[in-house]
Amino acid sequence: MRMPAPVFVYGTLMRDRSNHGLLRGCRFLGRAAACGVGLYAVTPRFPGAVREPGSTVRGEVYAVDASTLRDLDELEDNGRLYRRELLPVVLEETGETLTAWVYLWLRGVRPEKAVPPERQPWHP
Repeated sequence: MRMPAPVFVYGTLMRDRSNHGLLRGCRFLGRAAACGVGLYAVTPRFPGAVREPGSTVRGEVYAVDASTLRDLDELEDNGRLYRRELLPVVLEETGETLTAWVYLWLRGVRPEKAVPPERQPWHP
C-alpha cells in the first residue's frame, strides 16, 4: 500500500486517549460516523464496534501509511480480537462519505453494554 489509507478510530486511538501516540504523524481527516455498526463497552478500558444495521458509531478518521496500519493491526490483534474491514464513514464537517478501515469486535457483546449515540464518542 503506497497511498495513505483512511482508518476510522472510536476508542483508545482517538485524540487524548491512551493509544493515540500510534497515530503520531498521521493526517487527521476529521470527526466522522461509521455506518451500520453499533458500539459496546466490551471491557471497562476499551470499546468494540459490531455490525448493526441502522446504528452508527462516532469517532475520528486518519490517513495512515502501511507501517502504521501494521502497528494498528498488532494493537487490535487483527483476526483474533478485532477484524479490520472496509466500511462507509461520513465526515461530520463536510458530509462526505469515505470508505475507511474500521476494527470490528469479534467476540460477543452484551446488550446492556451498548453505548448510545448521545454518549459517543466513547470514553472510559
